[in-house]
Amino acid sequence: MNTPKLNIDHLLLDSILQKYVEASPSAKQLMAAGLVLRDRSGATIYSNAYGKLNDGDDSPPFTTESPCWVASLTKLLTAVCVMQLVEKGAVDLDDDVGKIVPDLADIKILRGFDNEGNAILVEKSKPLTLRNLLTHSSGFCYDNFDPEMIKWSTSVGRTVTSQSHSLEGFTFPLKFEPGESWMYGVSSDWAARVVEVVSNSTLEAYAQEHVFKPLGMVSSTFFISGHPELASRRAIVAFRSPLDGKLVTGDDPAPLQPKQISGGAGLFTTAQDYSNLLAALVSNDGVLIKPATVKELFRPQLRDTKDLQAFCDGPFHDAICPEFPRCLPVNYALGGAVNLEDVPGKRRKGSVMWSGYTNSHWWIDLETGIAGTLFTQVLPMVDPVVIALYDELERAVYQGITST
Repeated sequence: MNTPKLNIDHLLLDSILQKYVEASPSAKQLMAAGLVLRDRSGATIYSNAYGKLNDGDDSPPFTTESPCWVASLTKLLTAVCVMQLVEKGAVDLDDDVGKIVPDLADIKILRGFDNEGNAILVEKSKPLTLRNLLTHSSGFCYDNFDPEMIKWSTSVGRTVTSQSHSLEGFTFPLKFEPGESWMYGVSSDWAARVVEVVSNSTLEAYAQEHVFKPLGMVSSTFFISGHPELASRRAIVAFRSPLDGKLVTGDDPAPLQPKQISGGAGLFTTAQDYSNLLAALVSNDGVLIKPATVKELFRPQLRDTKDLQAFCDGPFHDAICPEFPRCLPVNYALGGAVNLEDVPGKRRKGSVMWSGYTNSHWWIDLETGIAGTLFTQVLPMVDPVVIALYDELERAVYQGITST
């Protein structure tokens, strides 16, 4: 088998980042963006960032050490924490999580509504497992995006949602039998709760001891409000105006005081810190989990991919997987989505990736040994400028890869 040789053009990557960040204010500008690349040895092969932390004239610069709210990039961290406990024998991927977390013991399936508008709820016929949670085959959705779950909440007088970052907000019926379909939702939040119960710890304390400290992730936390030094150098989330496309400021969307840590979207970290996590996985160094566990973390898990494929090919394509062309075959691993074919001019088949609400991204290409993360802080999702930037950066990375 040929070994890929990495020839990263630093000046080209610099120029691409600069083009999108340092352009005059326009609909094609970002306030900040940073890219970090690691190789199979764990070495940093590119690291740079441009822009500023906020919209003030005297704003400090944005760097790869600037804390950001990374939303769904949290999910990979949660999966790693779970796999550490699986590796230790403290829990099994196919355990019934209802026997571990009491809140999940009586979760039912929503089958619609009767003529009076009352919810029709039925018992599960299958156990809800940890594997279901990590692969989003649990039946959980995001309640605030799902019309049926919004209707259910109204019918029972429920006023909280998953955006409240509380156990009550994460608790609502399933959409289908565990393991029978795929749907994006609060599954990782419940997987994190399993970590807390099994470890008799908070996810913050567990991650600090078992992930952040071993990897030197000194600027990572779920409670940035409790760390004034980190909060003082955090990048704000900018909003792209629907009127002219220019960036404006708005209310902070991040979960600053969560009642329950969100294992799906609660992490604050830096591009450098997060790249340490990616490097530990792509290098398979055994610091976090054993090589066999890494292999399982990134192995395609779904037997039936039609609902995942429809999700990736449909209206959410640009939010979830803009780096793939529509109709490129995908599967889902415990740690993220897997492309089953090479992406022309970009990552190789078998790569794993995910993205976050604030338009940050990560990927690990197991064949070439490249792991990368792009950090931005902009809303709404599906920012066209970030999509264009990410595509251009990745193509620049892969044009320098040759086989030896």
